[in-house]
Amino acid sequence: MNAKLENALTNVETTYSELVEIANSMLKPMFDPINQLVSTINSTVNALSIEHIRDYILQLQLKAFEISETKEKAALKAELAETLQKEKYAVSFNSLEGSAAVKDKLALVEASSEAVSETLYNLIANLLKTKLDQLHRLVDALKSILMSRMQETKFMSLGSNADIPETVGQAYQNPNKF
Repeated sequence: MNAKLENALTNVETTYSELVEIANSMLKPMFDPINQLVSTINSTVNALSIEHIRDYILQLQLKAFEISETKEKAALKAELAETLQKEKYAVSFNSLEGSAAVKDKLALVEASSEAVSETLYNLIANLLKTKLDQLHRLVDALKSILMSRMQETKFMSLGSNADIPETVGQAYQNPNKF
């Protein structure tokens, strides 16, 4: 492989690793409690009472609220980094001497740290958006479980003579019943 290409790939990999490490360390305090909560829900979902499900839905919604604000702040930081990058580029370009092409290349190099900052905050905003989407899907799943449990409780309270509708899985296993 070409030495210049290998060097470029190594630089990209190094920068990527550093940015991911920075993003993960910035988000860890926010994501660790969420991941622990999700793990607890996952391990006990079959035994959760209606009240526990409601409590978990509330906790997850509160975490989603917290994340949404932080996500918007990260997006703002990415926009600010872009603005600062353009400003630094313009100032550098105007202060340099030489042809336009030379000035362009040198100004790009001088504004590269701002470009990396923009990339970092875009990464953080995207990670927060992904986590937020995951939380909303989990809340929706818990709401479905909650509705099923409430329906079961309602039918159980009517007594054993109540006609409890079959779930889709039960109907699929008993196709001759219909």
